[in-house]
Amino acid sequence: MSKIKGFVRQYSRILHFVKGLWGLLFLSLILNIIFSLFETMSIAIIQPVIQILFDTDGVRNVQAVTNPSNPFEGIKNAFYAFIHSMIFVDSSMEATLIRLSVLILIIFFLKNIFKYAATIAGTNATVNIIKNMRDIIFTKLTSLSVDFFSKSRQGHLISVITNDVNSVNGNTISTITTIIKDFTQIAIFLMFLIAVSPYLTLVAFSTSIVSLLFIKISIKYLRKYAGSMQESMSNYTTALQETLFGMRIVKAYNAEVSINNKFKSHTSEFVKFALKHRTITAIIPMINELFAIGALCFVLFLGGKEVIDNQMRGEDLMLFLFALFSIMSPISSFINQFTSFQTGLVAADRIFTVLDAKPSVVDGEEHHKGLKSEIEVKNLHFAYEPEKEVLKNCNLIIPKGKKIALVGGSGSGKSTMLDLIIRFYDPTSGEILLDGENIKNYNAKEYRSLFGVVSQETLLFNDTIANNIKYGFEATDEEVIQATITANAYSFISKMPDGINSIIGDRGVLISGGERQRIAIARALLRKPKVLVFDEATSALDVESEKIVQDAINVSLINRTAIIIAHRLSTIKDCDCIYVLDKGSIVESGSHSELLALGGIYKKMCDIQYDISSKNENVN
Repeated sequence: MSKIKGFVRQYSRILHFVKGLWGLLFLSLILNIIFSLFETMSIAIIQPVIQILFDTDGVRNVQAVTNPSNPFEGIKNAFYAFIHSMIFVDSSMEATLIRLSVLILIIFFLKNIFKYAATIAGTNATVNIIKNMRDIIFTKLTSLSVDFFSKSRQGHLISVITNDVNSVNGNTISTITTIIKDFTQIAIFLMFLIAVSPYLTLVAFSTSIVSLLFIKISIKYLRKYAGSMQESMSNYTTALQETLFGMRIVKAYNAEVSINNKFKSHTSEFVKFALKHRTITAIIPMINELFAIGALCFVLFLGGKEVIDNQMRGEDLMLFLFALFSIMSPISSFINQFTSFQTGLVAADRIFTVLDAKPSVVDGEEHHKGLKSEIEVKNLHFAYEPEKEVLKNCNLIIPKGKKIALVGGSGSGKSTMLDLIIRFYDPTSGEILLDGENIKNYNAKEYRSLFGVVSQETLLFNDTIANNIKYGFEATDEEVIQATITANAYSFISKMPDGINSIIGDRGVLISGGERQRIAIARALLRKPKVLVFDEATSALDVESEKIVQDAINVSLINRTAIIIAHRLSTIKDCDCIYVLDKGSIVESGSHSELLALGGIYKKMCDIQYDISSKNENVN
């Protein structure tokens, strides 16, 4: 019972994706039911054909219906009485054949018309359901906090929104109309079978018990292999995504053979599980068909004896055999849909894992009024994993209009501190205050709008310079150009063929690293943020590019509040306050001159950089 409740609960969640498309799905369902009726009629019309060709007396006497032995027989007799009244011409068998031929043409014409209309309606519903699913999942992903993506594989998430969505739609939602269509055909054919001979019908379907037992045993393995297939798809999607993103590294280290073997390993796993899954899904209809054919042969033997003994008319036996043969196809399809359901349910589990994820950074209800006084970090502790603190009891103040720098060795917690101030994460303990108010109380998006961020790795898109600068923000071309001027980027942009409308390639590969950074600065400035954040924005640049970008940074910092992480300490010596982090703690703070006078960690860092610079100058 609990399994049934779990299935109902899960499937009701799946049907949530159909929201707004029930009309299309219902239309497809009705059209498929009508198609099923005409499909059945195309088989039922066999009886009058046989009667006209081989039993003219039966044709003339068809309306002399005796008392039916069951309600279905009465319906059958009424149906054939109506058909014969339409086609039979007492004076001419030739005219009767012409009418019968015309009726057959009409039945098959209408059957195919409704099949075509059902296909179009079903396709319309299917593609829109897939769109709904992808939109819902994508919207959910963008609502989650940064820590979710830190713990998730990008390839897995891509696989969920592509492969799993198709699987859920194809194996659970879109099958609704197919299942109901098959069920309708089975019901109508079953009615004909019972109408002709309840005894032969019982004999024919005695094999269904064996089929149901076989399906029950198969379900466990179907779910197991379906899950393994989805996981292997996720693995090779991840390998593909990582390789395309890091192709320069692959080429630089001659790692083609290694990455090819890794990808082939994942695709081989998929093939292995897909074959096992397909082995089961293929053997189920095969075994069912063998049992069905066995039942058909048995019915032929028993029914043939009844015809020989004049206990059954020959045309009724032919109708029974044709109906029994025709019912096999929808039964096989029905069983196939049921078995493929397991694949869809496994994919649905993976989708709901994403949809059920909760953002760790929760919006507050208050609306901030900008930065009036200061941002304060107070008694802050933070850990990505329990008992592994990255930041310990940190305290610092960022006054409005001042320039604050964070320095320290690799792994000291500088970038993590920035992420917490911008509120990509929330502290494990302690608090961050905006003008005395805990930032948790504010709407996260509104709070983040205070900041303009330029990081070491600039994310640019295969689009125009203007669209990259305006990304997620509405602005005129004049405002974009002004931002590029301030960011010291307009000089190189104006020399490009289409100016700010020039395409810069995937991740900005058509321009240099320094040019990419200046576009990133322009992007930050366009939004007129209250606080500018530079996270080692020049660390990946050569000396010449670094100087140009640093000049742009210096211009952008005029009369602004700023938080700066820089690998070159000479670029932050004019900051109002420098905080030195070591092993997650703030160990020193003060101006450049004050920290040098302390003779502590900061001075050692400056001495090391000075020695390195001197040696480089001597080498040059």
